[in-house]
Amino acid sequence: MFIKRILIFLLVVSCCSCAVKHRTLTRVQDWSYPVGQMDDQLSFSYVDNILEKTNNKQGARWAKRKNIHVVSIRLINNSKQPIHGTQLAFFNGDEQVELLHNEWLAKKVRQRFSPLMILFLPIVLIEQAIYESVDDDDYDDGVEHESITMSVAEQVDDFRVKENSTLKDELMNFQLANQILMPGKPVYGIIGVRSKSELKSLRAVCRNSNFEILSSQMQ
Repeated sequence: MFIKRILIFLLVVSCCSCAVKHRTLTRVQDWSYPVGQMDDQLSFSYVDNILEKTNNKQGARWAKRKNIHVVSIRLINNSKQPIHGTQLAFFNGDEQVELLHNEWLAKKVRQRFSPLMILFLPIVLIEQAIYESVDDDDYDDGVEHESITMSVAEQVDDFRVKENSTLKDELMNFQLANQILMPGKPVYGIIGVRSKSELKSLRAVCRNSNFEILSSQMQ
């Protein structure tokens, strides 16, 4: 029994190590946004590196390798006419940056596996050795017992799948191309932009001011 308790302890430690490191990205309107761009058309402020700030470490490492910045934004339309999300372009200083589609971004930043799941392998071997060392004369209740280790590993993977789904939903809830910015109303969301440079002065620019928004689009 003592050995089995040690085994269970090791399993708990492994689970803690293998669990998906994810904190919610929702409630971005409650974040502290620094004073940013303010002109006749737009007020714009942002928080960079939100994957890292919310402890999505694997996604943050991938984004850094690909020169992608996942940014929380706050936009206010200062004009008298509605602005459609497709009218907006983003610049890092004088360089226009590529705006990424959130659906694609959600697929890329998801965690495909728990990196430390390999820790379960030696524990499986230990568990198997324990069961094989049991005296054949010990009482057998006739029930085939499931591996404790494999059961916990499945729970860890289920947690990974659930957290991936949550992260995808959070990104998919805000597609800038689907947004309509009404005059004076703050809009909060998450975008991904590609730039090899650090985002020292990201700004939003409204293009095609004659863009017509139909009343049906604002419903």
